[in-house]
Amino acid sequence: MENIYRFKKRMVYPEKLSLDQVTDKSSTTAASSWCSGPLERYTKIDINSDSTIRVKSANVQSDAREKNRSPSLENVAATTTANRQFIQDRIRHLVDAFSTRAQAARERIETPATPSSISSRETIEPTSVPHKPKLSTSETSVEVVPQTKTKSNFVYKNIKYVLDNKIIDPNGKVYITWMSIAAMSVMYNAWVIPLRSTFPYQTPQNRPVWMAFDYIADFVYFIDMILIQPRVKYLHEGFWVTDMAQLRHNYIKKKAFKLDLISLIPLDLLYFVLGPDRVILRFPRFFKLHTFREFFSFVDKLLANPYVIRITRTLMYMMYLIHLNACAYYAFSDWQGIGSNNFVFDGVNNAYIKCFYFATKTATSIGKNPKPTQEIEYMFMTFSWLMGVFVFALLIGQIRDIISTATRSKTEYRKLVDETLEYMRRLNLPQDMQKRVQMWFNYTWETQHTLDENNIMDCLPHKMKTDIAINVHIHTLSKVKLFADCDEALRRELVLQLKSVIYLPGDIICKKGDVGKEMYIIQSGKVQVIGRTENEVLATLSEGSVFGEISLLGIPGMNRRTADVRSQGHSNLFVLSKADLNSALSHYPEAQELLNKKAKMLMKKNAALERKHNAMIIIDNPTPPPKQAKLLDTVLQVVAPDSKTNRLLRYGSRGKPRGRPENDRFKYRNSLPSIKNYGSIERTFQTKVTVHRTMS
Repeated sequence: MENIYRFKKRMVYPEKLSLDQVTDKSSTTAASSWCSGPLERYTKIDINSDSTIRVKSANVQSDAREKNRSPSLENVAATTTANRQFIQDRIRHLVDAFSTRAQAARERIETPATPSSISSRETIEPTSVPHKPKLSTSETSVEVVPQTKTKSNFVYKNIKYVLDNKIIDPNGKVYITWMSIAAMSVMYNAWVIPLRSTFPYQTPQNRPVWMAFDYIADFVYFIDMILIQPRVKYLHEGFWVTDMAQLRHNYIKKKAFKLDLISLIPLDLLYFVLGPDRVILRFPRFFKLHTFREFFSFVDKLLANPYVIRITRTLMYMMYLIHLNACAYYAFSDWQGIGSNNFVFDGVNNAYIKCFYFATKTATSIGKNPKPTQEIEYMFMTFSWLMGVFVFALLIGQIRDIISTATRSKTEYRKLVDETLEYMRRLNLPQDMQKRVQMWFNYTWETQHTLDENNIMDCLPHKMKTDIAINVHIHTLSKVKLFADCDEALRRELVLQLKSVIYLPGDIICKKGDVGKEMYIIQSGKVQVIGRTENEVLATLSEGSVFGEISLLGIPGMNRRTADVRSQGHSNLFVLSKADLNSALSHYPEAQELLNKKAKMLMKKNAALERKHNAMIIIDNPTPPPKQAKLLDTVLQVVAPDSKTNRLLRYGSRGKPRGRPENDRFKYRNSLPSIKNYGSIERTFQTKVTVHRTMS
């Protein structure tokens, strides 16, 4: 028994510790620790209705505190019991604290945060949390932001979104408009910098105005390099690239970016050292000239008549070179001394106008300029003449090429007309025929500005030619009743086969009895359907009308023209040949059957209308016979009126007046009412009736 006691004493508590000593050691722990209270007290947790944790302390009575600390079994048992109770209380306290913390976190997630006390939470949480200011129950947890600040943030976000995501189309109106603004800024710097550097046009009075325009142009340069050019999309392997990172990378790799960067070198800062009149320090702005060329290239592609733009650009180059020569002449005169000799500027009248006049005569080699007297003057004139000979000759040659290109089609047209008329004169053709041929050439050129439109479209791919033909002819082809219900693919195929033909006034388009091999659609003008005689017009067809479509299908008995068709004035017709139709229908057998059915239906309708409008008179009313014969009237005039012979001749043996017999069995017997003819052709069939009379 004594051995067991010694073993427990050595293994459990090698030295005797009282609860007061444990309390003293534990009081040195951090205030935020879960065992921060004194050992003789334990913690009870109570959660009130306001979800705040109230901590209440209760006294812990020590069960075994003896004054005598002799190593006895009773003291060891009492100490062990107290320690176990302390550990259980602390574990319970820790579990409750974690449960409360988890519940509070769940409430914050499920519902908005409400004002609460923070001090109790600091007591429970095992780790320190950042200090938050206390909020009263009347305050809301949502932060109130001023309205002006909200609006400014909204505008900033929108601007940032536009700047980050706006892609610019290089062929759009926005980009072209901006390029025009950038080109004007480039032209301003190109013209004004040499002018202000040489001529005394910048004074202290107007210096702020000049500098304002300078920095406006610089701002345009900056916007173009930072915001515009990095957003212009480009084609890569057949696809438009719209990713902002790739667009920026592509712009940085270009030579244009390096030139734009050089053009914005701020040498203007040297104004503070050298003075604000040193305008030549702005010479890096000349590196932006590629924007001017790019702008004219875009405009040249967009305009329908680009030759005017090309000539304007060439003239601007010429005027700019003369401007530079004028500035150089004034600078040379200023260096030599204004009015020092006859060669330099004499200082009379407007300096720029006289220098510009001198430069124009020198560059164009007109001559009659003041003769140089010094070697440096000879060198200046030599340089000016060389520039005029080479540069201006090149520009004038370019203008000639532009004009010849613009008039190439008309030159070829005139050449062809002259060759045709010369050939007809050698054949001794009648003058009327030659005039009609010349009239056809003139009208074709005035309406189409080309004699062979198919030759123009040959360079285009088949898909693009189809799209162009559809935009031009699909509306016209849809008016043909025969093709109204056909497949869209068939109509697209037929559209490509339409050919434009121009007819002069009086031209016969087709004659009666000819085998029909074409169908006609009137694009413009009027045509007349002629009857038996040339002056008999059965119908007049105008724009959008169609004729000859049934003869294309080769139906037996319906492949010949039924009337003459004549052009009333200048007419432009679309022609579809039978061979082209059969070639297209070979790929659409179902459409062939449908067209045959529709053609037969149209034939029946046309026949019904023809019977209705061309009704004929079968039997006409008989012409009433004359009342008396001419010989009988002569005899009655000779015989006395009161004689018996006169009475006998006048009234007959029965005393009745002569004329139609009363018992005429054929009186209106064989007559029928005439049927009015609604058509233009009248046919009358009459019956011959023999009437037998008995003469006394």
